[in-house]
Amino acid sequence: MAAAFEAVEKETGAPPELVVYNAGNMAAGPLAQMSDEFFEAAWRVCAFGAFLCARETARRMAPRGRGTLVFTGATSSLRSRPPFIAFAAAKAAERAVAHGLARELGPKGVHIAHVVVDGVIDGELVNARMPQVKKNLGEDGMLGLDALADAYWMLHRQDRTAWTLELDLRPYKEQF
Repeated sequence: MAAAFEAVEKETGAPPELVVYNAGNMAAGPLAQMSDEFFEAAWRVCAFGAFLCARETARRMAPRGRGTLVFTGATSSLRSRPPFIAFAAAKAAERAVAHGLARELGPKGVHIAHVVVDGVIDGELVNARMPQVKKNLGEDGMLGLDALADAYWMLHRQDRTAWTLELDLRPYKEQF
């Protein structure tokens, strides 16, 4: 993670103003058959990766007194259900990192936000691997990439007198 930040700084000549931690693995499986390694791998991507990103962000943004870090969460950040127990535990930990970091860095001028993405994202991954999902959800049944980007940009551009810590996004058709 440090190397990634250093590469951005080398290419742009400055530390980033906006960082989005958008990692996940949708780790799924029955708990009784789940290996230690499987559970830990889910945790490493979502929780440990979030920590590493948060640490590098804090080191670069806090001294400047500005910047934004947005964590992409999921419904599983708030609720756990089979077969996503490992994923939910990892995403809940990621959310805890975001909430704690917001309380630590907010007073130093760094905006931290956690976005609960409640639904399927209409991106290349889903469309290529699971085209039936898009068909089943129908028109406007998935979160649009441009709409997500607009929401993240809105978080970055918020006036510091009214920062959002957590934002919940879903298509209007999503049942929740």
